[in-house]
Amino acid sequence: MPHIIIDYSRGAGEHVAIDRLTLTVHRCVRDGGLVKPSAVRTLAREATYSCVGDEHVDNHFIQIIVRMAPGRTAETKQKLLTAVLEAARAIAAPALEGGRLGLRADLYESDPDFAVQAIAFV
Repeated sequence: MPHIIIDYSRGAGEHVAIDRLTLTVHRCVRDGGLVKPSAVRTLAREATYSCVGDEHVDNHFIQIIVRMAPGRTAETKQKLLTAVLEAARAIAAPALEGGRLGLRADLYESDPDFAVQAIAFV
């Protein structure tokens, strides 16, 4: 952990290079020195159906969720979250300047009492 999930509205990929955004956010977290680099997992997925605000066809969103194990300080979590948002903002800047994109990042701690896993990585 952390796992990074990037959800975006249908069509947002026409305005933002989602492949670049995903790779940039992944590398930001992996190389940022705040987590174990080999533990970072990142995925992006388009919402087949989505509505934004007044439902205008040009409105889009990108929601980044960072889910991680507990144990880090509030300061560390805030640094990580700020770095994620700034990395994403660098890629999404043209769409943000157009005024029809919402970009948000949230961090959630996973509860180890309610998580099970099997790991086979070397």
